[in-house]
Amino acid sequence: MTSSRRGRRPAAILASALTALALAGCGLWEPVDTSQIEKATVDPDSRIIRFAHQYDPAHPVESCGAATLRTELADDGFTVETYPSGQIGGEGETTEQIATGGLELGVVGPSFLGVWYPDAAVLDAPFLFTDVDQFDEATNGPIMAEVYDEMAAETGLRVNSTWYYGTRHITSNVEITEPDDLAGLKIRTPDAPLYITSFAIMHGSATPMALSEAYLGLQQGAIDAQENPIPTIDVQKFYEVQDYLNLTGHMVQAVNIVSSEKFVDSLTADEKAGFEDAMEKARVATRDCIVEAEQETLQTWEDDGTITINDDVDVAAFQSLIAEEFPSKVPWGDLYLEIQESVR
Repeated sequence: MTSSRRGRRPAAILASALTALALAGCGLWEPVDTSQIEKATVDPDSRIIRFAHQYDPAHPVESCGAATLRTELADDGFTVETYPSGQIGGEGETTEQIATGGLELGVVGPSFLGVWYPDAAVLDAPFLFTDVDQFDEATNGPIMAEVYDEMAAETGLRVNSTWYYGTRHITSNVEITEPDDLAGLKIRTPDAPLYITSFAIMHGSATPMALSEAYLGLQQGAIDAQENPIPTIDVQKFYEVQDYLNLTGHMVQAVNIVSSEKFVDSLTADEKAGFEDAMEKARVATRDCIVEAEQETLQTWEDDGTITINDDVDVAAFQSLIAEEFPSKVPWGDLYLEIQESVR
């Protein structure tokens, strides 16, 4: 491991190793059946956990992840109240609410968490992983465990779990098969500087915009394209205002489930064990739901012609540009390379 990117305290290394061992025993590859999940009856004596995220109630983050948490934690005396669709505000506001105790849990993307602790943004880097297996290996491994331990010590924010959000692809009204095809296109991205950096390297022009505004922006021509995982493209109905789904696979993306250290410290030993077990089951359930949704939705679109699938993308050309320039453009370039090396 590269020692220059951040100080390594023996306690942090030990904690990281213990975290990795604990996760290794949690049934990392064991599928979770979510078919019987129902909303639990609220116990008036239970402890409330308020959980906020940006996604539609139909999205797997809510329908599989949050639903699993709700069911699993009910047995431990907790009631999970979810606030989907950005009811609490954006990811920045959600993070602030967690830090100040206004929320117990929230979904925060790596770029937004990187505002608080720069190394945490690494999981939003392009072509960090090539598939979900690599994603699982790294996000549940010792390198990211150490990043999260050090972030908690410095900021008081604790990443309790990292969930697969999906593999991001580009939709557009023209075929995109190579980097030059992005030239001149205004591509909607989340409002995070890392996306601007990444797409500039790939010859595109990122246009930050709220997800809720993207459909209208595409419909009115304010933007030419957007990039998101297939389940999000489906829920947002971007196929109604875009002609092509270009399978760039430029990001195998994570979302972080974040609490404060103060909240975690408030749990008894039994509560903490139940909380960690529920979080692991929710992580696996979300991954399985999203992978299934990606496969089934793509097949449906191919079968009925909902949107033209462009699977002739020169992904290697995009990867080559990123490999040449990206690590030198970010403060955690060594960490990026270290994670890549660890899974390949």
